Amino acid sequence: MKTRSTNSLIGSALAAAAMTLAATGVSAQDEQTRAASVSHADLDLSTAEGVRELDRRIDSAAREVCGFGEVELGSRIPSRETRQCYRTAKRQLDRQFAQIVEDAQRVS
Repeated sequence: MKTRSTNSLIGSALAAAAMTLAATGVSAQDEQTRAASVSHADLDLSTAEGVRELDRRIDSAAREVCGFGEVELGSRIPSRETRQCYRTAKRQLDRQFAQIVEDAQRVS
């Protein structure tokens, strides 16, 4: 019975092959919503290598959704809002994937 519920959790995790993060940034001119997907279906999250790759993808998605690398007012330094967006986005994605990683490691 325990194996069945664990397999059910893993099946649910795999069914959600990609999670999406949306962040909203408000500027004086307009409101902007961005989204990025993080796919994990091709990763073996029971291994350290798979978890490292997932973390790299999470980091990349958080940077993309928050506009890291976009030049504003001639400065390459990210604004306070961009840095806060990144920290929040990374934290949200880490929380979303924590259970999936834990389940994958428990089964192996």
